[in-house]
Amino acid sequence: MVGSPADLPERPHTRVERIAALGRLVLTASTVLALTLDPPQPARHAAATHALLLAYLVYAAAFAIYTFWRTPGATAGLVTHVLDLVLISVFVYLTDFMVSPFFAYFTFALVVSTMRWQWRGVLGTALFALLAFNLLTFYAVNVLHDRDFVLNRFILRNLFLLVTASLLGYLGWFEEQLRTELGRRVKNAAAADERVHLARDLHDGVLQTLTGTAFQLQTAERLVEHEPTQARMVIGGLQQMILNEQRDLRFFIQELKPGHFGATDEGGALGPALQELGQRLESVWGVRLELAQEPPTLRQDGGIESEIYRIVQEAAANAARHGQATLVTVTFAVAGGRLRIGVADNGHGFPFHGQLDHARLTATRQGPRSLRERVTALGGTLGIESGAAGSRLDIVLPVAGEGGSA
Repeated sequence: MVGSPADLPERPHTRVERIAALGRLVLTASTVLALTLDPPQPARHAAATHALLLAYLVYAAAFAIYTFWRTPGATAGLVTHVLDLVLISVFVYLTDFMVSPFFAYFTFALVVSTMRWQWRGVLGTALFALLAFNLLTFYAVNVLHDRDFVLNRFILRNLFLLVTASLLGYLGWFEEQLRTELGRRVKNAAAADERVHLARDLHDGVLQTLTGTAFQLQTAERLVEHEPTQARMVIGGLQQMILNEQRDLRFFIQELKPGHFGATDEGGALGPALQELGQRLESVWGVRLELAQEPPTLRQDGGIESEIYRIVQEAAANAARHGQATLVTVTFAVAGGRLRIGVADNGHGFPFHGQLDHARLTATRQGPRSLRERVTALGGTLGIESGAAGSRLDIVLPVAGEGGSA
């Protein structure tokens, strides 16, 4: 089952950087301990290696602490990765090339690059590692005349880097494809959900009206010869009914056009989108949409502002279509991790009078079913107060954070 965009397995940048920093710290600390207990032989550049390794350990510890205090940016991740690769190459140079215990650090760099940048990071890191290792080997053999050079070990280490990079690159590519497919399915699911809501609106409004129109026409046909006055009244009512449904269809078609908030422009600004919605409501039904204050800016993923737009759209359209309202007022309030949306109108209200909460509306199946289901799916509640002078919808939604006006 495909959930909302918020349910996608996101790659938290903070977690990746913390894992990389802890991995660097553990690997370096383990190396310091191992080389202290069993120094490599021969011990060429032993003092320089030990001093540089201790400095690297201090850097690794400091950076690990920093990642738990503050998340490094993308540039910092790139800088630390390049620094790791350069220092790994220096360590390989200082510790006798072919037998260097620091060769395994290239694997660490490949894994970290996979977490950060998927297959592209693996490709760049593998090219650097192969180039550095081969250039160092060439220098050792042809300049320093290293007697420890073993051809089969040289070939195997190159193959090790190639195979490791290929496997990690494939995993990175596969994850990227998986995330793209999940994103596509979520978008398709959202579009399908909007089609379901549209189908309900058409079924509950336009299609039912057309069915009633067919029966009314049959009645008018029977009356036209013997009771022409009554037939004209029936036909006049049908004309008004058809005009009303024509307005409904025009509004639905406008909402399906590209560029409308929540349809193909998800993530846009909520305030301007609601103002545009008000213009369409007024042009189609003659109802004025007033925002008592600017909508709040919500700092969270998952398209919540698009859902708020759809909720206001449906509530206002219902007030105009079924309640014959001429004014719809929308209010917003954010407190305690909850967004409260009030939608009040001056129409003739719902069939019931009084105040019903979410549980009562669900149990008695009263109020706008589509709107109630949409609010329920978001983990919110819907309350309705209805009377002869109009109605008020009180919608409460959980939100992750807030900003802007409230």
